[in-house]
Amino acid sequence: MSLQIRGVNEESELREFARVHATAFGHRFEQEKLEKLVLPWLPVVNCVAAFDDGAMVGVSIDLPLTMTLPGGAMLPIRGITWVGVLPTYRRRGVLRALMDHQHAEFEHDGVAVSALYAADTRIYGRFGYGPATVVASEAEVDVRFGAFAQPFQDPGQVVMIEDRSPVAIVREVLDRARPHIPGEVDRMQQDLADMFTAADEKQFRVAHRDPDGGWDGFVTYTFEMNWQHEAIAQNRVAVGTMLTAGPDAHAALWRYLLDLDLVRTVRVRNRPLDDPIRWLLAEWRHYRVNHVSDGVWLRLLDLPAALAARGYLHDGELVLDVDGSRWLLEAHDGRGSCEPTRRDAEIELDAATLASTYLGGYRFTALREGKRLRELAPGACVRADSMFRAEREPWCSHDF
Repeated sequence: MSLQIRGVNEESELREFARVHATAFGHRFEQEKLEKLVLPWLPVVNCVAAFDDGAMVGVSIDLPLTMTLPGGAMLPIRGITWVGVLPTYRRRGVLRALMDHQHAEFEHDGVAVSALYAADTRIYGRFGYGPATVVASEAEVDVRFGAFAQPFQDPGQVVMIEDRSPVAIVREVLDRARPHIPGEVDRMQQDLADMFTAADEKQFRVAHRDPDGGWDGFVTYTFEMNWQHEAIAQNRVAVGTMLTAGPDAHAALWRYLLDLDLVRTVRVRNRPLDDPIRWLLAEWRHYRVNHVSDGVWLRLLDLPAALAARGYLHDGELVLDVDGSRWLLEAHDGRGSCEPTRRDAEIELDAATLASTYLGGYRFTALREGKRLRELAPGACVRADSMFRAEREPWCSHDF
């Protein structure tokens, strides 16, 4: 087998690109979705394919994003998605060839960090990726226990949105929210539009205005009907997207959801672990997190540049042995620098494990206990945790 890796952009090849991706994930695109959503989107992203003797056997997409780092810096990154290999070509080096090609392009362009979502936690560690955020992948509240602990008077206004594609509202909320959320990324206009093109016709959209009239919160939801004995409402509200730029918008939208008539539970997905709803509720035990999972995964393509780009809550220095290379990380007044060093290492780990600590979502001490790294100097992991901790739990609302 002789693989060729190259970009594709012709319509005929993009149709084959979509077919290979779907086959790799065990489905076929409906024609309407293919024509209205998939084919218009593919030309605006970078499509890379693997060919064996002229036949397309593997695919991957990368797109430019900007990620918020601890300390508030915005870092240009690349997001990888749509990675798939035909079942007949698995375990033959196709994925490795695709990833190596993309990483080489990223490094050539001076990109320090790349990101993806992993379909399987066993795959991407060998390519230098580590899970960097932890999310409540599913949680719910029984509305019978939805009273707030403290009285809440909304200084703004909750508004039902009838616009079938309120892209401008979501853009305003996102641009106001993401500077304060480590791990959050911006979104291409096409992605924002596709949120609504692909939306269920039964979806409701609600937004929140602040006292000055600006948009600072947005939520989408659908009803899942369940009438017990055809007379007792057990309906569930399933929240699709929920994004807020401040505590008042967050409280107001939760209050709206919990006060909907004929509803028994409100279910949310992909929420940050520190979602303040737990503290808003008087009976917080009834905010039940049903599943906790990894979120976005990162690879540090340029380790010193990546570590210098983020902020640090505490001053300090740390000598890291990363895959056999030693680096001195120094943090002062919130900023960091990273240089090669000959000093004795204090923590020994691989690049994927270091990537897990990058946003502050995974602690060095926990990774030490999980045998993912070695502490060579007593107290080094506690010191590292204090340096790397973010202002809040990192989270990415966009499953790209």
